Amino acid sequence: MEPVPEEARGVDDDEGELDCLTHMIGALLLQKDQENPENADPKEPIWSGELEWEDAQILDQPKTLHTLQCKICSMIKEGQPEINTENWPNKLKTQLIPKKVLGKIGEQFLKDARMVVFRSSQGEVLNSLITAMSSGFAGCIHFSNPNCNIKALILIYSRDHQSLVGFIANNEDSVSERLQEILQGAKRKPGVKTPKEPQPAEPPPEEEDAIINELLWTGTLNWSTQANSEEPSISHKLECSVYIAIKNGDPGISAEDWPTDMNMILMPSIYLGQFAGEFIKDSKLIILRSTPGEEHDSLASSMTAGSCGCARFSSEVVCKVIMLLYSPTRNAFLGFIPKDQPMFVKRMREVLDEYRQKARNE
Repeated sequence: MEPVPEEARGVDDDEGELDCLTHMIGALLLQKDQENPENADPKEPIWSGELEWEDAQILDQPKTLHTLQCKICSMIKEGQPEINTENWPNKLKTQLIPKKVLGKIGEQFLKDARMVVFRSSQGEVLNSLITAMSSGFAGCIHFSNPNCNIKALILIYSRDHQSLVGFIANNEDSVSERLQEILQGAKRKPGVKTPKEPQPAEPPPEEEDAIINELLWTGTLNWSTQANSEEPSISHKLECSVYIAIKNGDPGISAEDWPTDMNMILMPSIYLGQFAGEFIKDSKLIILRSTPGEEHDSLASSMTAGSCGCARFSSEVVCKVIMLLYSPTRNAFLGFIPKDQPMFVKRMREVLDEYRQKARNE
């Protein structure tokens, strides 16, 4: 495999693999519900007050305290806000943590998380928080009041939607405990070491190889679009390349048995949002790049309008399915290959069957 060209970087570069997943899942959760417009982008204010945080800790640098006036908006379900903020404090103290911490929590956090959106006027203070969160940090808000119905909220910045998005796990007890364990463990890692008795010299640990992106596959992506049931379908072809992040020289997946022609169907991405969080952990992230042109723009337009791609392979191919989403900020198509492929396909079929049954009953 040949090294990825500089312009094709993006699966696990400066932003990191988790950051890509954050944007993908965040975009899914922020998709407008086409069947229920009232459940679209959250607009119902449920809390107003101050969001407070300190700069991420830098050695030998004084910390700066920031305060941002903001409102929190929630989804509306059956006429009621999804989140109850009755016992929330007027000031939410936020701790900035590396986003990689979220990766250690894994699917426990992403699965079935509820979402809120933080809204604030543009200004220097808001830009300061956005800058921090665009540099590899997330916010963690702990609720110590026993009367609060939640224990923790994770705050990220979604560039695609230019919004501060908060996630509240439904299985809060296990997630909160896991988060505390990770943060306590990070505090115990060497920063300023306490003096110890001299120990016999040991060889330094081997440094992990840097993560790089390499070419995995080249070929043609095929799909079709149809304006409505009365119009004929239009076939599309896009010459493209797939890159994958590798570590220690091993991409962890082979594309030797992939066909030169990759067939893909477009489906509403809201379907994917129903179950994607279950399979994000341990998924392989890929980035699909192509030369800008009419076909590239057509696919990007379809995905921006609320579609995602599902590429299925024959039984002879080890990889069974790849899901693709479009990232406007990268002008590229991001995809993930679930580790548990059979279960992913099973869940996808169940969700699609549920929507079909619902459509038949209406």
